[in-house]
Amino acid sequence: MNTNRLFLTCLLMISVVFSQGMFDSYDVPEYEYRTFQLSGSDLFNSITVGDNSMTRMNVGADYMSKYQSPGYNLSYGLNFVNNSMSVSTDGDDFDESEWNMNLPFSVDKYFNDTKGMFGFADGEYLSFGGEAYDDVDDTADLPLTVGAGYGRIVSAKPVAQAYAIADALGIDADDDTIAAIAAVIGSEASYESIYKDDATQQYYNDLAEASGVNGSAMQIQKVLTSPAYNISDRFTGWDVRAGITNNYIQCDDCDLQGTMTIEANYAMPVEMDSQVLVNFIYTMDRNDTDEPVNMPDGITGLFMGAFPDMFSGDDDDYYDDDYYDDDYYDDGYLSGGYALGGWTTMNLNGSYTKDHSYNWSSSATLNYASETYEVPSGMDNNGDMTTTTLENSGMVLTLSTTYSILNQLSVTGSYTYGSVDGDSYDDQDPISQIKTSVTYWVF
Repeated sequence: MNTNRLFLTCLLMISVVFSQGMFDSYDVPEYEYRTFQLSGSDLFNSITVGDNSMTRMNVGADYMSKYQSPGYNLSYGLNFVNNSMSVSTDGDDFDESEWNMNLPFSVDKYFNDTKGMFGFADGEYLSFGGEAYDDVDDTADLPLTVGAGYGRIVSAKPVAQAYAIADALGIDADDDTIAAIAAVIGSEASYESIYKDDATQQYYNDLAEASGVNGSAMQIQKVLTSPAYNISDRFTGWDVRAGITNNYIQCDDCDLQGTMTIEANYAMPVEMDSQVLVNFIYTMDRNDTDEPVNMPDGITGLFMGAFPDMFSGDDDDYYDDDYYDDDYYDDGYLSGGYALGGWTTMNLNGSYTKDHSYNWSSSATLNYASETYEVPSGMDNNGDMTTTTLENSGMVLTLSTTYSILNQLSVTGSYTYGSVDGDSYDDQDPISQIKTSVTYWVF
């Protein structure tokens, strides 16, 4: 039986036993681990040339703790680096030291049900010091996002992989066996931290134990690594969330209020071979309209991501003359530069992916972005600043398909269309791009 027929047979059998109920009932697996490392990229490095010398010392520490369960996730860590340097040149001595420390943390808590109401916080404490920063007043930051929401998006790919394993092993697995296999697959990220060099061996042994088939570790590894059993990402569920992001340790003269974000996500597997994803994000700056603030890339970021060849190198034909309005772009208002407080952005993203067979997949993606913000435009007769409100929107559509023959040929073709409109653009023409790439193994 050739590889293609094997996959199609496997896919047909999976489709018979696969149920949407397993998608909906699958939760993230529970595991816990801690790691601690000491390091020194230049623990001691001394160079001497005659009477001149330079000595460098470096020591660092990394700690991470992670706990994951269906209803509660917590991770926190510590990263610390201390550098020192001593230089002696012609009798003159120079010593300097610096240290950097950051403490990342993240928590998600579901209340009552693992797919219902939840709260979340994600942040990082940053601090630095030493002789190199003697003249710096603001030596600490605390960027933090706090919010709440309802619902949940769960990656259900482990469930599909579990069915593929059961089919390859020839077992008529019940829901409990599928859930046990999927739980091991879902916790794969923890194995390296827990088992170190034995992680791969332990992972596949645990999968064999969960399947109930002794001596099947190597066959399971083939299922999870061979393209003949390749299964694309699968997500299921929906959620809505809102959060406030700000730096809660600022300089003495700073009083920035950060941003508020509202987000909605929807994911639906379509049978066994397709996936629909929809994402909506609305962000509003919370500062006063007379406060200069940072602004995200917005439309510029959307198009730079979709057409990177047009915005790289020294080719200014597209970059300056044919696409962006120089007056606004050069001032930095369209490239993550400064605007006045109160700006808003909206992003709507949708995608559809389909696996035609193990070696042929296609996708369609639509990205839409809009932005509204104010920029200084001059002074009135009383010497007060006047402003101009700018509104822009952009859309990018991408169609892509990839076909491959194992160890022989791989072909990818894509079509991308983008259009932009708004106050910062002067009758800009749409952009379209057709792109292909081919790899052929001669021998």
